[in-house]
Amino acid sequence: MKFPRVASTIHRLTIVLAITIVACAQQRFKEVPAIYQEVSAGHDVQLPCKVQDKKGQCIWQKDRKPVGIYPDKYEWFSLRSNDCTLLIRRASLEFDDGFWECQVTSGDFMRQDALTSLPARLLVRVKPRKPSLEYGGTILNTSLTLREGQEVTISCVSRYGNPVALIKWFIGDEEVEALREQMNATEVDNPKTWAAHSLLRIRGRREYHGRMIRCITIHPSSPVPATTESQLNIHYSPEVRFQTSPRWMTSSLEDSTSFMNLKCVADANPSAMIKWFKDSTPISSENILLLTENRTESNSTSTVSELRFEPVKRNDAGLYSCKAVNIIGESPPANYALDVQFAPRAKRMEDSNDNETLMEIEETAQLGSSVETFECPEFEGNPIPRYKWLHLRGGTTEKTIENPTRAKDSGKRLRLENVMWSDEGEYRCVAFNMISGTRRETPSEVRYVLHVTGPPEIQARPSGSGENGSYESIGWAGEPVHRLKSRFCSRPPPRLVAWQWGSSHIRAGESIQPKYEALPLEPIIEDKMVTNCYWAKLEIKNLQKEDSRMYTLLVESEKGRDSTNIKLIIRDPSEMKVIAAASAIGLLLLLLLISIGIFSLLRMKQRRYRCEEDEGSIAADALYGNNVSMDRQKTTKTLSASKGSASKSTQDGNLAVLYDYDQIAKQARAMSPEALKVRRAPAVLQPPTMV
Repeated sequence: MKFPRVASTIHRLTIVLAITIVACAQQRFKEVPAIYQEVSAGHDVQLPCKVQDKKGQCIWQKDRKPVGIYPDKYEWFSLRSNDCTLLIRRASLEFDDGFWECQVTSGDFMRQDALTSLPARLLVRVKPRKPSLEYGGTILNTSLTLREGQEVTISCVSRYGNPVALIKWFIGDEEVEALREQMNATEVDNPKTWAAHSLLRIRGRREYHGRMIRCITIHPSSPVPATTESQLNIHYSPEVRFQTSPRWMTSSLEDSTSFMNLKCVADANPSAMIKWFKDSTPISSENILLLTENRTESNSTSTVSELRFEPVKRNDAGLYSCKAVNIIGESPPANYALDVQFAPRAKRMEDSNDNETLMEIEETAQLGSSVETFECPEFEGNPIPRYKWLHLRGGTTEKTIENPTRAKDSGKRLRLENVMWSDEGEYRCVAFNMISGTRRETPSEVRYVLHVTGPPEIQARPSGSGENGSYESIGWAGEPVHRLKSRFCSRPPPRLVAWQWGSSHIRAGESIQPKYEALPLEPIIEDKMVTNCYWAKLEIKNLQKEDSRMYTLLVESEKGRDSTNIKLIIRDPSEMKVIAAASAIGLLLLLLLISIGIFSLLRMKQRRYRCEEDEGSIAADALYGNNVSMDRQKTTKTLSASKGSASKSTQDGNLAVLYDYDQIAKQARAMSPEALKVRRAPAVLQPPTMV
């Protein structure tokens, strides 16, 4: 057999072939340094470089110059043969900032397979110095003072940083744009560091006063930006505004009642002097309280001048103005219209004497006419007064007249349409206005009296309209006295008042014995005042069915006449009894239905309660047994023996008691927890007592 020798030969050839392939393979980079890399000064950094099939030696160059391996400064990161990674300790700007190259020499002089990586930029970060603000070629250490509208250019400089710092501008908390892009250049005395310059064009504005202008530099060497700032001091002319105290006035100012302070606040830098005017006339400084205070919230100096009205008077009303002046200029005026409201007052009262008697004016109007009889005297007030008229009956009761209010006189003239007898009497004029939701009224002291003349007019008639324009009066047969009456008015007084029916005729004050009597006229007194109206009354005695007819009242005077018909209806008293009986029966039926409904509702609730109680209860024979119920006892014993449940028996003479706990448990499982607490207690704690 020659097969083992052949296998050995093949194995040797394979090894020789593998060695030949490895010897012929060229070395190449597996990993090269990053094109750009940053490291903070004083920190360690790695420059990765790995070679596959490495045969030569690793060499590093910085800025085209070879760098040797020095312990504790430049070291190999790993001892592996194919790893050329360089570890730089405590990186510094002077020695380590630049372009680095990883190189590998050839495996032998014939291969010429030396390797060189692309230059890798290693930047060593250096924190720049604190930025500085410059204005006019000098460093700005104090505040920057500008006049309103003035424009200046300031610069922010950040020096000796690597890489260059980014500069941003802020006024207060608001970021603003620079004049142009920042300029960057290397430092003359240290070319590896940078200087950054940024310009800002700023205009003096009054809202900038007191704000901080800040220059912020952002650099990767520090997570916290560096900042420098200076306060803006803007000089501007005054601006004035009014404030009232109380600040929110919920009601209008009323004469001799309200208190108010009027403040003129001048916002200016430098502080200003305030001048007061009323209706364009200067106000004396004796009435002015001057206050000066610093308003830190608005970063401005405010001058406050105050006028106090304690209390406010009618004469204080007017247009108030204030101005403020400082070295920059003068403010435009601020205006406040002070409105003082007061109740109506009669103008004539100021010129009249206190002992002057009340004036009385009398007028006469025809019945049914439309007149404008009275005019109220002139009243002044704020708001402008309106007028209403009161009708006094008997000198005590007041009735407001719905007088149409016209734009010209605001109800100053009393207009009566279709004058009636009820319109006569005394009238009073009342001027009124509204102040802070409260009605202010002032009555006139002039008394106005109106007299009405005209033919008789029947006013009060029996209720219930009948046929042919007549009115009905209902009486009952057998009534001892039934009275027909009607009200009428007449001036001059009537010369004839008579009742007529059929062929009969009777005047007021006369009678037809023993059946009819026309009572004398009864003057009507309203609110203790005798009027020109009367009651006409006719009495009918022992009322019978035959008295049911039409009765006519006739009233006549020298001005004219008037009449009315009254229909008398006689009813049988038995009709009233039937109606009363029917009402009583209906009431009883209603009470019966209500009682049946209440009883049914209570019965339903009782049944529902019993059902709920039965669902959660345990039958007595499920707990206890005796000799009287022998079948139940035998069944219990059989069930207890078959299930192996525990049963108790107590013998006392011929009496025995058994507890079927299995049956109790079944019942208990169907019960609620609360019912089980109550139902289980007798079965567990109280054994039955047999007597």
